[in-house]
Amino acid sequence: MNENTIIADLERRLATAGEALHEKAQIEAALRQSEELRRIAIARLRESEAGNRLLIERGAQAVWEADANGVVVADSPSWRAYTGQTIEEWLGYGWLDAIHPDDRTYAKRQWQAAIAVQGFVDAEFRLRAPNGGWRWTNVRATPVLKGEGQVEKWVGLNFDIEARKRAEVVLRENEERQAFLLKLSDTLRPLGSAAQARTEACRLLGEQLSSSRAYYVEYEPTLGYGIVADDYLVPGLSSLAGRYPFDMFRSTYERISDGRTWVIRDIAADRELPEQERAFYAAQGVLAWIDVPLAKDGVLEAALCVVQTEPRDWTALDIVLVEETAERMWTAIQRARAETILQESEKRFAQFAASSSDGLWIREAATLAMEYVNPAIEAIYGVSTDAIVGDVQRWAGLIVPEDRPGALACLERARQGEAVVHEFRIQRPSDGTFRWIRSTDFPLHDAQGRIQRIGGIAHDQTEAKLATEHTAVLLAELQHRVRNIMAQISAITAHTGEQAKSVSDYASLMAGRLLALARVQALLTRAANAGASITSIVQDELSAQARHRGQYVLDGPDVILPPKAAEVLTLAVHELTTNALKYGALSASSGRVTVRWTTFERRGSSWLSLDWTEEGAPERVPPGPSAPRRSGFGTELIEGRIPYELKGRGELTIKPGGAHCHLEFPLLNKNSILETGAPQRATVFGGSLDMTGEADLSGLRVLVIEDDYYLATDAARGLRGAGAEVLGPSSTGEDVRAELTQQRPDAAVIDINLGDGPSFALAETLKDQGIPFVFITGYNQEIIPAKFNDIERLEKPVQLRQIVDAVAKLVDRTG
Repeated sequence: MNENTIIADLERRLATAGEALHEKAQIEAALRQSEELRRIAIARLRESEAGNRLLIERGAQAVWEADANGVVVADSPSWRAYTGQTIEEWLGYGWLDAIHPDDRTYAKRQWQAAIAVQGFVDAEFRLRAPNGGWRWTNVRATPVLKGEGQVEKWVGLNFDIEARKRAEVVLRENEERQAFLLKLSDTLRPLGSAAQARTEACRLLGEQLSSSRAYYVEYEPTLGYGIVADDYLVPGLSSLAGRYPFDMFRSTYERISDGRTWVIRDIAADRELPEQERAFYAAQGVLAWIDVPLAKDGVLEAALCVVQTEPRDWTALDIVLVEETAERMWTAIQRARAETILQESEKRFAQFAASSSDGLWIREAATLAMEYVNPAIEAIYGVSTDAIVGDVQRWAGLIVPEDRPGALACLERARQGEAVVHEFRIQRPSDGTFRWIRSTDFPLHDAQGRIQRIGGIAHDQTEAKLATEHTAVLLAELQHRVRNIMAQISAITAHTGEQAKSVSDYASLMAGRLLALARVQALLTRAANAGASITSIVQDELSAQARHRGQYVLDGPDVILPPKAAEVLTLAVHELTTNALKYGALSASSGRVTVRWTTFERRGSSWLSLDWTEEGAPERVPPGPSAPRRSGFGTELIEGRIPYELKGRGELTIKPGGAHCHLEFPLLNKNSILETGAPQRATVFGGSLDMTGEADLSGLRVLVIEDDYYLATDAARGLRGAGAEVLGPSSTGEDVRAELTQQRPDAAVIDINLGDGPSFALAETLKDQGIPFVFITGYNQEIIPAKFNDIERLEKPVQLRQIVDAVAKLVDRTG
């Protein structure tokens, strides 16, 4: 080391000693003057070395010297006091023994390197403390050179840096802890389930502390057990996950119930733990732990446990880290649970909203913009959900102009905190129809009680409104039905009166025919619009009239007849049975009636074929040649009504042995006036009437449109009696249009209901063609459209003279 280096070193030392600064300045000035002064300065510096050492020793724990080779040859009381070494242990290289074994090689290498290059030493390592243990020291040493630049000796100092090192450790550990907690928070934040939060927290904590296990325990005190879950463990250990009875860890539960962390460093040294639990834990390899209780609303629910399979001296930082991890994990668990509850609630609401036939909606209160609608809104309003979400004008534009201000006013009332129920009409874009909407609007408050949104329920009550209006229609149908039945009874009464031989005969015939009507009505009302069994119809009639069961044979499949067919066939079978009882096979004990029927296909439709055959009937006395030929009620029914109303064929012949009847007709689904299902077709009441004195309709063609056989034929009879030519009668719209293509009538009589409910299509056709007409109906005036207000309506039951008079007015034949 040259002289300049020595001077620089001495200058550094003088800088640390405040009392020597003035002297240093004088020496520097002298050095600038001459070399001689420089030698003087060096001498004076050496002379003042003892004084400088005293100054330095005030901050150092040990001051020592070594010879030029780095060997300690002089005693250092401060070193011995600092390390506890004796003088013998200190001298030579014995000082190395006072250095921590892990640092000894490093210290020796630093010392030898400095000696080799005559350089400075500035190293840190651990030294033995007098009372045991180790303390961090900072050793600084420098060579002292002779004037010729040779090393005279080494001077060294030891500064105690234990406090700084501990502070650095704490700082480093805090930095590591904060980095870990940041990593933990980042890991837990996106997790959506409590189980995931527990698993990840246990894993990260176990890895951070290098613990044997880390797991989450959930307590169920009312059920008497605890559940170990999310068991992080090092390789080679078996999982402790599972359910454990409370008796195995009851004192543990009680120990942490006060909310304080429980730390066990060595289970064998803890005498407070019951022997039973100590044995249980030892058997599981749980010898040291940190248990942090997790409570909600003051109730212990769970614990985070870090476990070691051997005793462990947990540090304060370990405990703090576990507690802070537990806090963050518990927060994440509570958040995940809340989110799960919210998601389940939202899922339930979504299921409810998706299944609801009513429309559900939510608006933003400030702007009234639609934020949410359920799928039912599409069906109710006839628009896509996208078309109604957003600006309130989108929704308001669907409301009819007359109702729009009121609907918006109700929204405003809801925005002010009032629940409102109101109705309005919309026009549905999907089909152009008008619908009645019943809306319930109500405010939705936030946690502070402020109205942030408006909710609502939209119900399409069009059908309810129509049902209310339809009640009046049903009442009209009831009146119509009663009038129709009365009209049929009136027609039967008239026909029976024409054929009865006496009052008693009249009464008997009427009673039988009314009973037949009652039977078919009973059959048809068992189920609405369901028809009746042909077997029941035939057997009920024959069993009521035959003398014994052997008098009749039934053979055929049990076919369910449509209502109209059941009505007509019941009356036909009644007439055949009544005739057989008076004159035919049932009038003789040996007589027999055989009824066979079957079904077949014709022109794409199912038909019924029925044969009534009598055997053993008494011989009849043939009528004289002068006797008038009369068509009986039964004959007219079989050969006239069945072809007309059922579009089939009927034939009745009287042969030796009794009557033979053959019927066949399609099984068309036509309604009967006696059924109780859909509203019944209108019918016209009437009968035979002497038209003497009535208007003369000669030369006029009158079209009769009526679906009931009796009423149609009675009307035709009355018109013919007045001299008119009758076109038809026609029972269907198809028949009417076919008739109109053949010839043009001068007038028409039309029934509003031809079996499928009220219809005005034919009336419009007649009006378009300029053909005058009159309505014959059981409906009230209210059901007739306004454009037909000038058309005369004859209300059933109607007298035939009324029909004639109405037609005469149409063609100005009133005389």
